[in-house]
Amino acid sequence: MGPATNGPAGGPRRALLGACQAIVRDAAEISGAQLVELALESEGVDGWESVAFAAPGCSLGERAEIASALAAEPAPRLLHAKRSHGARVAECEGRIASLLGDGRPLHCVLVAVGAPRSPRGWLLFVREGRPEHGALRVYRALARQAAGRLEAEAVLRDLALRQRRVERDVTREQRALAELTQAKDTLGALNLAGTNLMVEIDAGAIHRVISRELIRLGFHSAVLAADQGPAGPQPPYRYVFTSFSEPLQGATERTLGRSISELRVDPQTAPLVARVLRHGRTIYTGEAREAARQLLGGATADQVRKVERLLALKHVIVAPLRYHDGISGLLVVAAARLRKSDPEAIDAFALQASIALEKARLFTELREQQLRLESEVERRTRELTRAVRALEDLDRRKDNFVANVSHELRTPLVTVLGYTDLLLSEKLGELSQRQRDCLAVAASSARRLRSFIDELLEFSRYELTRDRLEPTIFPIDELIQQAAMSAAPRFHERGLRLRIRVAPGIPRAFADRERVLQVFTNLLWNAERHVAVGGRVRVAAARGREGRLEVSVSDDGLGIPQEHLSRIFDRLYQVGDIVKQREKGAGLGLGLAIAKSIVEAHGGQIGVRSRVGRGTRFRFSLPAATPSPLDGWRDSP
Repeated sequence: MGPATNGPAGGPRRALLGACQAIVRDAAEISGAQLVELALESEGVDGWESVAFAAPGCSLGERAEIASALAAEPAPRLLHAKRSHGARVAECEGRIASLLGDGRPLHCVLVAVGAPRSPRGWLLFVREGRPEHGALRVYRALARQAAGRLEAEAVLRDLALRQRRVERDVTREQRALAELTQAKDTLGALNLAGTNLMVEIDAGAIHRVISRELIRLGFHSAVLAADQGPAGPQPPYRYVFTSFSEPLQGATERTLGRSISELRVDPQTAPLVARVLRHGRTIYTGEAREAARQLLGGATADQVRKVERLLALKHVIVAPLRYHDGISGLLVVAAARLRKSDPEAIDAFALQASIALEKARLFTELREQQLRLESEVERRTRELTRAVRALEDLDRRKDNFVANVSHELRTPLVTVLGYTDLLLSEKLGELSQRQRDCLAVAASSARRLRSFIDELLEFSRYELTRDRLEPTIFPIDELIQQAAMSAAPRFHERGLRLRIRVAPGIPRAFADRERVLQVFTNLLWNAERHVAVGGRVRVAAARGREGRLEVSVSDDGLGIPQEHLSRIFDRLYQVGDIVKQREKGAGLGLGLAIAKSIVEAHGGQIGVRSRVGRGTRFRFSLPAATPSPLDGWRDSP
């Protein structure tokens, strides 16, 4: 008994052959036939093949000859034999008859295994004599049993195939899940590393973070950069950082015979780098030796082999380090073992590193610009300081010059006015009317000139001493009275009425007395110039807010048009026609500017309100000292 030698091998095939051998062995034992053969449909070809036979009582050599005969005469060979009770019966001929018959007549019975019209196979029984009806029934029963066993075997085989397929799918899914988990862990680690990169603003610190994080994942790394040219970074590339430990870097440099920092990588001799630059994307290669040759910048083949063994290189990834309009450098990652998702993770990490390095570059440029700006500001400040000092010195000289000239002009002018008045008094002799008129014009012009000189003297004294306030405590009403007395002759000459009103309980002032007196004097003289003959001027003082005094000087003169109010405190500014103003005895337009400067020097403010035809009111504030115990209003005529 033995299987046929043809047909595919494998686990499912061996299981089927074992079932077929059991079928023919049991059939031979039950039927008592000398030979039982099972033939099944051939796989891949049209026809039938003998898959198992049983020959009870035959020796090993006889079974070998039977197997050879069955292989030479493909079964089933009696498909055209006469059918009898569902089986095909014929006399046995050929080598099988000679091997089993020993001269005795043998018959072959062929029974379909499964449905007769579409059988799964055939059972061949070889026996002595023609089979009777009962024997045929047994053969058919054995064929049905064989069909059932084959069906069961087919189901088991299908289940086994499905199980193996499921196991393969599960294994594949487990492998894919493991790869996904590893990729997730790698991406998570590199994302965290990217967060650490964003904290740094120094290129060296960023290189150290890149090295540290990739070493944790089992990768060697190096950063290559190009020198900055007019159009951006220009190759060749040089190594600016590596993740090698000191012993490993020392061994690598001894192998190469030079420092790693001296290596230069030119895209023209490194196709791998050229591809990265051309496509602007990460490139992976498993040809570590060739990659090392290109990245070591002219190393010999022996040196490349030694470095490959030294670093245990198996896989190399080259990722571009981008900036706003190009590639500024390269990130080279090498490892002995690489997962499928690692190149994509390295590419994402390289993008984060690019952003961090670009930010560091911008910070460096910003610091350099800031240092240049600070240096320029210091230089300009020194120049401006020298210029300001020169202007201050020039201003002091100007003030001194104005003061000296004004004083020198005033002395002879007093003499001129004295002799003019003496001549007009006719103490030196009688004058004709024409002489008197001429002397009157000269006296008027001299007085106007003296007014100008007095105003210039006042301005020069203020400019020379404006930075030296000497605050004291004094009653504001006494100061107002003093200012009124100095203006009384002019007010009396023009018939002007002056009224002073001080609120009860007003505190004393804390200011530079002489400066404040100058403010009152300037405001009173300004009112006198702009009030018609017989007009009224009023001075009032009261307690203000936040420990200050509020003082006002108002008149019922012609008023100031609104378009002039914003410039009324400018130096040398006068309302109306300057020639006519000066013909009326107006000053140079410095009094209000001096008053404003003095008030602001005391931390106060001065303002003006006016209506044409209704008059003008100047109001300013001064710092107050302790309150005064006086009550009631004090009015001065």
